[in-house]
Amino acid sequence: MRTVGRSDRRTVGLCILTVIAVLSDGPTVRQSARWRPEDRVLISDFSVIEAVAASPFTVFAATTHGLTIYDRQARTWRLPVTALDGYPPARVYAALADVVDNAVWLGTTDGWARYDANVRTWEQGRVPGGVASLMLDARDPASGIFVQGAFGWGFLPRGALVPVPDRPLPPPGQRMVPLDARTALAQTPLADAMRALILTDPRLSHYRFTAAARSPDLSELFLGSDGVGLIRLDPSTGQWDRLGFGLVAARAGAVAAGPGRGDGEGVWVASAGRVAERRGLTWVAADLSADTTIEGWGTLGFPCVDGRRLIASGPSLWLACERGVVRIDAGGSRIKLFELDPPTALARAPDGVWVGNARGLFVVTNDGKVVRVGRADAPVLSLVAGRESLWVGTAGGLGLLAPGEDDVAVPPDVAAQPSLGGPILALALLRDTLVAVTRDQLGWRDPATRRWTLVRGRPELGRVTALAADAGGAGSGGAAGAGVWLAATNGLAFWDIAHSTFRVLGVPLDVPSPVRDVAVDPPYLWVATDSGLVRFARDAALR
Repeated sequence: MRTVGRSDRRTVGLCILTVIAVLSDGPTVRQSARWRPEDRVLISDFSVIEAVAASPFTVFAATTHGLTIYDRQARTWRLPVTALDGYPPARVYAALADVVDNAVWLGTTDGWARYDANVRTWEQGRVPGGVASLMLDARDPASGIFVQGAFGWGFLPRGALVPVPDRPLPPPGQRMVPLDARTALAQTPLADAMRALILTDPRLSHYRFTAAARSPDLSELFLGSDGVGLIRLDPSTGQWDRLGFGLVAARAGAVAAGPGRGDGEGVWVASAGRVAERRGLTWVAADLSADTTIEGWGTLGFPCVDGRRLIASGPSLWLACERGVVRIDAGGSRIKLFELDPPTALARAPDGVWVGNARGLFVVTNDGKVVRVGRADAPVLSLVAGRESLWVGTAGGLGLLAPGEDDVAVPPDVAAQPSLGGPILALALLRDTLVAVTRDQLGWRDPATRRWTLVRGRPELGRVTALAADAGGAGSGGAAGAGVWLAATNGLAFWDIAHSTFRVLGVPLDVPSPVRDVAVDPPYLWVATDSGLVRFARDAALR
């Protein structure tokens, strides 16, 4: 094998790289000072793995949407590292664990990157043509790493930005290089023999191994795939298990707080994917220690693609999607679709759920009946249930379905407000205070006097997509105050009604992409976005 820096071509390449490095801002990338890693976490689809690296204590899996980190001793996942935390946007070619620190080296289409899991910082540099492979010298792993670019191998000293020439490669027996999936399977006949079983999911879809890494003690083999995530395998016994982590799909359409199969604290997330993508529900534990997916069974899989509204009610989940309303019971073993025109709103009913769509108001009962409610067929845009009443936001204004009534009426206090006679985009109840959103105004109703207060909306938020009441109270950092969270196309905002103030979190600095839904489950705020599910520490979001 040739050494680096012998030809004019390589010299020119390294000169170009030096210019690029001088023009760059520097090698270290840190998360925004506005957020600590534990205060803001993005959970996305981490099932497609591009590279894997294993150290004595940690497994690093580079996926299309972030770096996932598995603690081998605790048998749990640590916080993922995504674009919000500096994860490189370029495709990852190779990964190699740093044997000196709890860190990983990545080779990407743009160059190299190194993430230190202890101090949670990135170092990155460009290499012409990208870095296709990596190599450590087993005799001296602390001095730096070899990177293979378009002009051959170069040596990157630890702490430097630019590879240097004229450093010979280590002898073949001392080279530490990434393990590719084909070599790993050839060395582990048991894994190769069980490939079809490991790579087939409940929907009978088949996937491929994409990457591999063996633990330094050779006791475990970790295999990456292009759809079922990371697989851990014991080479001596053939026992294997999938280390699933992340959402069913990258886009989160709806979120609702509710217990999972183990009755722990967490939220359910409905995917908002596309026809060719995986779809279904994911339960995410509050501490991110576990997740559970519901994707249906067989070739048809889950009946919905685009989840829009979600309610967790006792043992059941109710999901509004493009085909109607889906009821999921018993942890996903029973899934029933009630075909309706695409629902735009969902709310708990005494015996099932209220459903609003372009044809009006319906109720889907627990025993499987679909019943139209009321005589009007105006499009229903929003719903909120309070005690035995139901507030109904339509394209023609705000109405109330009172207890014992069979039709929606307009209360006198609503009729006295002309602004409430147009489309009502979203509704929420903050204790007994009703909150409504129109196209250009926000309003709240005093429960004692029934008097409405209307204020101008927040144009910088864009279109409001959902509301979530936040009753306030002291959290871990002492933040208090009742209000309403507004999910919108340009971000997220907390409206402190009592003080008439807003706390705005915008796209992309605070929130990665448009917000579809939001749920409050102290001490966390859960936000469904086009980039996945964001878990905010509520107190941090209010600072």
